[in-house]
Amino acid sequence: MLIRATLFLLIPWLMIACRTAKSVVAAVDVKPTGFLPHAKELKENRKRSPFIGNWWSTDERVLEAAKKVKSIYVAPVVSNELRPMQLKLSKLEFSDKRRDAKMKGLMTYAHDKFVSAFKSNKKSRFASVDAPSKEAMTLTLSIIEWEPNTYSGLLAREAVDLVTLPMVGSVFGKPSRGMIAIQGVLTEPKTGKPFFEFVDKEEAKSLFFFWPQELFPTGQAKYAIREWARQFEKLMTTPPDTQIRDSLPFQIIAF
Repeated sequence: MLIRATLFLLIPWLMIACRTAKSVVAAVDVKPTGFLPHAKELKENRKRSPFIGNWWSTDERVLEAAKKVKSIYVAPVVSNELRPMQLKLSKLEFSDKRRDAKMKGLMTYAHDKFVSAFKSNKKSRFASVDAPSKEAMTLTLSIIEWEPNTYSGLLAREAVDLVTLPMVGSVFGKPSRGMIAIQGVLTEPKTGKPFFEFVDKEEAKSLFFFWPQELFPTGQAKYAIREWARQFEKLMTTPPDTQIRDSLPFQIIAF
């Protein structure tokens, strides 16, 4: 019992001590698609961005034009390059038709959350507008991977936790966790050229306790989307020397 209690206390601290949240649970990698003009040039930059891949324009004309832009238009989110499900449990519980139906709601949800991230921050660099404009940046987003939460995966992780320690099932049960990946490009209106491009992937967090988020197919995806929207807005608004930290790899409460 003493060993179990000690490990229970150490796990969160070990996670926090790791270099990045995404490297704690497992090696997380995602390849962008041709949707991004500079897909092959994206790089990780943990001193600045929480995203796995980032590309910033170095074109002086684009940079100077971008400084004068005060608005942003978030285009409808797309999923035309969505990759097939890979996890066996996902394919067991979800047909392509069922996942596609859920994806429609996720795209709307992502659009709304990115819009609200800018609208809710009165000090944001960009004011959100409802239509494309020659005076507004355009953000286009594409969801490229999604493995829904599954009941079979949840039961498997909970079973492991019962005979070991809380969160062990999540840490070592990668094939049973939900996952989502997104990519985006921010275009400067005057030049019509990309100002910023990014790609990121999030897997389900390790949970201390069982919470409602796990009961819904889109629970993990919606949590990741909310985090991405918040992080993206901060990345656009804060000075270049400000680090936007990634979220922790575990959650105390998951809604």
